[in-house]
Amino acid sequence: MSSEEEIKVPASPDEKEKNGTEQVPQKEKESVLRGLTVCPGVAWGSGIQLMAGDLEIPQFPIDQTDVRGEIQRLRMAAASAVKQLERLGADLDEDTPAEAAAFLDVYRTILQDPTLITETAALIREKLVNAEWALSLRLEQIRRDFEQINDEYLRNRVEDITDVFQRIQRILAGRRSATSLLEAEEIEDSVILIADQLGPADMLQLRERDDLDIVGIVMETGSATSHSAILAASLGIPTLVGVANAIERIGTGHEILVDADAGIVNLTPSDEAKKNAARAMRARRQRNRQLVKLRGEDSVTLDGEAVELFANIALPDDLPEARKAGAAGVGLFRTEFLFLNREDLPSEEEQVEAYQKVIRGMRGRMTTIRTADIGGDKMLSRESLALLADSDFEEANPALGLRALRFCFAFRPLFITQLRALMRAATAGSVRLLLPMVSSSSDVHEVRACIEEAAAQLEAEGLRYRKNIPLGGMIELPAAVAGLSDLLPLLDFFSLGTNDLVQYTLAADRTNAYVSRYCDDCHPAVMRFIAESIRRVTAAGKEISVCGEMAGRPEMTPFFIGLGCSALSMDPAHIPTIKERIRALSAEDCEIFARGVLRRRSAESVREALADFNDSLKSIAQPSAASAG
Repeated sequence: MSSEEEIKVPASPDEKEKNGTEQVPQKEKESVLRGLTVCPGVAWGSGIQLMAGDLEIPQFPIDQTDVRGEIQRLRMAAASAVKQLERLGADLDEDTPAEAAAFLDVYRTILQDPTLITETAALIREKLVNAEWALSLRLEQIRRDFEQINDEYLRNRVEDITDVFQRIQRILAGRRSATSLLEAEEIEDSVILIADQLGPADMLQLRERDDLDIVGIVMETGSATSHSAILAASLGIPTLVGVANAIERIGTGHEILVDADAGIVNLTPSDEAKKNAARAMRARRQRNRQLVKLRGEDSVTLDGEAVELFANIALPDDLPEARKAGAAGVGLFRTEFLFLNREDLPSEEEQVEAYQKVIRGMRGRMTTIRTADIGGDKMLSRESLALLADSDFEEANPALGLRALRFCFAFRPLFITQLRALMRAATAGSVRLLLPMVSSSSDVHEVRACIEEAAAQLEAEGLRYRKNIPLGGMIELPAAVAGLSDLLPLLDFFSLGTNDLVQYTLAADRTNAYVSRYCDDCHPAVMRFIAESIRRVTAAGKEISVCGEMAGRPEMTPFFIGLGCSALSMDPAHIPTIKERIRALSAEDCEIFARGVLRRRSAESVREALADFNDSLKSIAQPSAASAG
C-alpha cells in the first residue's frame, strides 16, 4: 500500500510542486515516505513519536486458586476504563467534533458488553493464565472473526475493539495512557504525531493539552475508514496512514512536512517548502472557518436552484457527524451492520431499536433506510447462513449472484422480519424505504407482496406499525435504467447508486485491482446512464438523488446540477464542501456544461471537461502550498 523511496529529479530554478515539496538537484536526494491520505492538507512541524506500539504483555500461568483474583482484576480494570472515558467525555468542549462523543460511546458500548468479561474469564479458567494474557488470547479470536468480513468499514471496526482491550491491559499493567507525550514537558512548536496506531480516545486526550498544537498525523498502520482516521478528518488535521518505516525514519524533534494532498511525508523540506506550507496551513484554517459558517446557510445556486444535501451513514453512531454537517436528512442508512460479523441473526426487537435510534436522532428530518444489501462482498458468517440454509452456501461469482433483493427473496423469513421491524420503527418519525439493486418491475411487485405479508402479521398480533411508507428503488443496474418506464409507476422515489452502477455498467469489479482501470466513473456510458435516469425520473415528477462517492466529489457537482438533480447524498464530511460549491454555481451555466460533457466520447475527455470547468471556479478552490500567498 505504501513504500519508502528516494525521489531523484533534475534541478529547475522555478519549478515548484504545488503542495510544498520542491524539485531538487539529482545529487541532493529528497527523501520521502508515502502513505494513504485520510485528511488532505499540508502540515509542517516537529515530529513527535508516540510510544504506543505493542504493549509488553506479562504472560504467566496461574494456579486454580488464583482464578477468582484474576477475574476480579479484569472486572476492576474494565470498570476503571469506563470511568476514564466518562471523564474524557465530560471534558469535551463545544469545538470538539460530534464524532468524538460518538466514538467514546462506541468504546463504552464495547466495555459494557458482558461478553468482554465472560469470554475472557472463560479463557482465564480454561487456560489458567493471567488476565492480561487472556485478553490477548480473546483479542486474537475476535481478530480472526473480523478477518472474514469483506466490507472494509465493518472489518476495520476491530481497531476499536483492539484499542479498548489495550486500554484495559494498560490499566492492568499500571500504565495511565498509551502515549508518553501526555506527561512530556511543555512543547512550543507545532507538532506532527508519529505513531504505529493512535486510537480516538488517545487522540482526544492529547488535544486536552493547551500547549500542544497538533498540525499533522502520520501512522504506520490503520486505514481510511478507521475511527481514528474519521476523527482526524473531522478535526481537519492532515493525516496519512500506512506510512511504512515512519517510526524508524522520523525521530522526535525531526522537522518534517506532511503533504497529505500528494500522500507523502517530506523528510528534508527546503526553507521555501516550509514557507509555502506555513502559508497553506493559514489559508486552510481560514477556509475551515468559512465552511463552519455555511452550516446554517441554504444549499442553493446563485440563480436560486435549491439542492438538498443528505448524509450516508453505515451505523447509528454516525448520526452526530450527519447532524453537525447540517445534513437535510439521511439519504442512505445502510442496515447491513446488523447482520454481519455475528454467529446468529438479529432479532426483530434489536432491529426496531437500531432503526428508531436513527429516526429519532434525525429529529423530524427525513431518514431513508435501505433494506439489507447482503451478498457479494457483504456475506453473512457461516454460522448465520446455517440458520437460513440446510447446506453450505457457495457462489462462483458472488457479485452476480444472490445479492440484495435476490438474497432477501431467497431467504424470505429474514426479509419479512426486517420489514416488520422497519414498519414498526417507522412510527417514530419521517421515514421511507429504499430497495437495493432493483432490476425489474417483478422485484417491486414481490417486495410489495412481502410488505403486505408483514403488515398482515403485525395486524394479527396487534402491534403498532406505519402503513403506506414511501418506497424507493436504487438505480444500480443497466437493467434499471433501461426499465425505468416500468419502474416509474411502482416506486415513489429513486436513488442513483453510482458505485455499483459503474461496476455493473463496465463489467469491472471495483474491488479487483486487476481491472480497476476499467472501473472508471467518467466513462461516457456511465455519464449518459446517469443523465438518462435523472431526465426520465424528473420528467415523471418524482424525486431522484445521486448517492455514492461521485456525489461527494466537488468536480462532479456542476454536472449533477446541470442535469436537474435536486438532491445529493454523501459522506457527512463532504457536505460543507459540496454546499460551498453549489452556492458558487449558476444552474444555467451548469446545464450548458452538462450538455457538453454528454457529447464527450472518452473518459479522458470527460475528465478534461470537468477540470476545465472547475478551474474556472478559482475563488472557491482549496488552497495549496503553491497558491497560498
